[in-house]
Amino acid sequence: MEQNSLESILIIGGTGTQGGNVARELLKHGHRVRILTRNAESSASKQLAAKGAEIIQGDMADLASLEPAMENVSAIFSAQYADPSDPAVEPRNAANMVQAARKAGIEQVVHTSVAGTNLFPRWDKYKSLAQIWEAKYEIEESIRNGGFRYWTILHPCWFMENFVEPSAAFMAPELKNGVLFGAMNGDTPLKLNSGEDTAKFARAAFENPKKFHGKDINVASDELSMTQIAQTLSRVLDKKVVFETVSNEEAVKRGLFQGTVYFMEWMENVPGYGFEIQETKQYGVALKSFAEWVEENRHRFEIN
Repeated sequence: MEQNSLESILIIGGTGTQGGNVARELLKHGHRVRILTRNAESSASKQLAAKGAEIIQGDMADLASLEPAMENVSAIFSAQYADPSDPAVEPRNAANMVQAARKAGIEQVVHTSVAGTNLFPRWDKYKSLAQIWEAKYEIEESIRNGGFRYWTILHPCWFMENFVEPSAAFMAPELKNGVLFGAMNGDTPLKLNSGEDTAKFARAAFENPKKFHGKDINVASDELSMTQIAQTLSRVLDKKVVFETVSNEEAVKRGLFQGTVYFMEWMENVPGYGFEIQETKQYGVALKSFAEWVEENRHRFEIN
């Protein structure tokens, strides 16, 4: 897409893992980037500003505050905030984004959701988990049917960042002691991706909107079991790491987020998130393996 030199790509969720990576990737390749944030003075906002991003204060819940954020914007990257205590927040905010973007005449939206939203019928053993997928699918549909000239939906899997802080505090709470645990079998395949993977696909879509228009892309750069993940961490970091299968109750008691425990059980019923990793590879976007990512981020691990 030939982007007007005065137009920016607006990043919603720009101070988070995915949005932050997208902002840095776009800036690195010469794109104008604007970050929408509720706190322009946060350390994440200041770090992105130092790299050349324009920071604009606004709130997704306040439709009026989105209008100035979308002036002179050619495209949007959307990573919506999900509030565990209020499932209505994410769809509401996304609806506000679509409404404001259409009013502003923005042509392209690249939205990141989650893998599995397109699987029907829903696995509904746990109502809370089914509601998450339904809400995310509702958001996806609002973008698909939003009247945009170009749209792309990304579906990431298990984030590699779950093994480092701040996510590790509730996704891998005993890794600091060399232990991974969860309510899944050690040999169950688990597809992995990093925030960098989201960023590379987002940039590819912004730079070639016709190729990526109308695509729902499952994003995964590696596929390993939890036992293999522990072995990879052990080998690359030269630390002993093991994986333990435990009951749902014990997993929660030991610090795993309840929704994560439910999700692990879902993965036992839907191996590999329901798609083949070759689907991701067909787009020709170069991604890193888990071992490569761990090596590059070894300074972020604290294992006794």
